[in-house]
Amino acid sequence: MTNTPDVTDVVAKPAGGAAPESLDNIAREADMLDTSPEREAQAGQVAQAEQVTANNESELLVTLQAIRAMAFPMLAMVTDEQRMNALAGVWNDGVLGASAAAGAAVLEKHGWTMGSLMGDYGCYVMLVAALAPPIVMTKKILEAPKEKARAPAPTPAPTPGAPA
Repeated sequence: MTNTPDVTDVVAKPAGGAAPESLDNIAREADMLDTSPEREAQAGQVAQAEQVTANNESELLVTLQAIRAMAFPMLAMVTDEQRMNALAGVWNDGVLGASAAAGAAVLEKHGWTMGSLMGDYGCYVMLVAALAPPIVMTKKILEAPKEKARAPAPTPAPTPGAPA
């Protein structure tokens, strides 16, 4: 019968008193050395998914900028300068970029792209874009008389000689 060393003796007693390598490190190194077609295909899929996310973010940013470009002239007709400045702070490129990044993550989570999203819902987006200007203007027109009605009626000037 052959005398073979116990596996625990080999692992527990590394040469030179050095600590044994963790199995996680060994597994990571093995993964890095794996050049199988499946592994390369997986790496290609990851790179492709990252590219799709980057494309979605870029397309979403351009879409948000286009919405801003369409909405701001209309808003300027019905909003005072102070509110327009506040809106400009909300709709600046930094905020839009952060919103696009968050939106791209949501699209990725659901397996959507901007192309598929606009293909499925683009007609509704365009309907809202077409209806928004007349709706906003109608609302502004209808609110104007209410504001005047809320103002206190001017008191008539006292007539000379009338008791106070």
